[in-house]
Amino acid sequence: MNNYFYCYSKKLFHFIKAFGINYIFIGVHNTTKTKYYIFPKSEKLDKTISLYNKVKHSI
Repeated sequence: MNNYFYCYSKKLFHFIKAFGINYIFIGVHNTTKTKYYIFPKSEKLDKTISLYNKVKHSI
């Protein structure tokens, strides 16, 4: 099982950061050249992503 969350969304990245969760690595996808951020998985991260999914259409 992968212990990391790969975030390709800038909006989600900033939402996660606003909750005080820090990324551990920034990378660039080889094919698409899209920047991504890697966060260690945790219960707090799961709850933050769940909250984002509930409110993302109202932001």
